[in-house]
Amino acid sequence: MGSVDLAGIERTLQVAIAPAFILGGVMALLSLLTGRLARLSERYQEILDGTQVPPHERRLLVQRARLTYRGITFAIIAACLLCVLVIVSFVEPLVGVTVGHHVAGLLVLAMACLTTALICFLWEVLLSARILPLHHEK
Repeated sequence: MGSVDLAGIERTLQVAIAPAFILGGVMALLSLLTGRLARLSERYQEILDGTQVPPHERRLLVQRARLTYRGITFAIIAACLLCVLVIVSFVEPLVGVTVGHHVAGLLVLAMACLTTALICFLWEVLLSARILPLHHEK
């Protein structure tokens, strides 16, 4: 194995490692979002079982569920883009094709989707805080 081959492998590993770490973070976000969705589903089931709920809480529940679904969708898209980025990073040296712009584009798209998922999560958290007593009552 020549020095050029070793340098190519090192470069490939460097390019692929960062997206792999980001992918771990995306998986943690997905776990968090699915947990929140499960709690929303349980609360919705309580409503269906006859628990009296103010209309504004029901609307908030629906909004929160939509935001959570969107967050999950964008996180999954980001994860898929990161997986494709890692695959392309490893295939590039094997095939002998330079796809630097494609790799950069995949990373930008993945980060845009991840940012959107995080914004959906933040928005859902802010909505959930509306029904909680956040001020100390005397």
